[in-house]
Amino acid sequence: MVATMVLIGMLSALNLLLSVGVIRRLREHSAELATLRSGGTAPNGGPFPLGEVALPDGSPIGEFTAVTVDGEPVTLGTFGVRPLVGFFSPGCTPCEEQLPAFVEFATGRPGGRDTRLAVVVGTGEEAAKTVERLNPVATVVVESDDGPVQKAFGVTGFPAFILVANGLVAASHYQLGAIIDHDAAALSAAG
Repeated sequence: MVATMVLIGMLSALNLLLSVGVIRRLREHSAELATLRSGGTAPNGGPFPLGEVALPDGSPIGEFTAVTVDGEPVTLGTFGVRPLVGFFSPGCTPCEEQLPAFVEFATGRPGGRDTRLAVVVGTGEEAAKTVERLNPVATVVVESDDGPVQKAFGVTGFPAFILVANGLVAASHYQLGAIIDHDAAALSAAG
């Protein structure tokens, strides 16, 4: 009987140690994910090793032709020399989180609706809701995954935000804040 009680006690202690270790590791991962989502740095002080979500800065944008939700054909040349482009996927939590900020930024950005392209990658009711929110502030294209606009910009993740300058990527990022900062710096340097 004593041996059984000792064995149960040892198993309980081992279980407790393992649980504490797992909880500590989960907290570390949660902190790293929170930092990643905020666009911060890794615990070692360097950047998180992220893949690009679109073509890197300075890259030429590929040719594309698409049709807007209003039935109009568009190409990159349709949007002037410094368009703002956003890629969204319905059901994507980060897309939903950044969509209101994109709408607000696009609304206040000089140049009008015709200097902004929003690409919704998906179909169905969720895509229709996203289009409804974007259509007042941007030209909207809906396409399937790996569609022509997505290929032209090299988009591999969502959301993706790109500033274009004369057919080249001026800035691309998955966080709209980085694009807003770059746009403000470019506008103040030009003016």
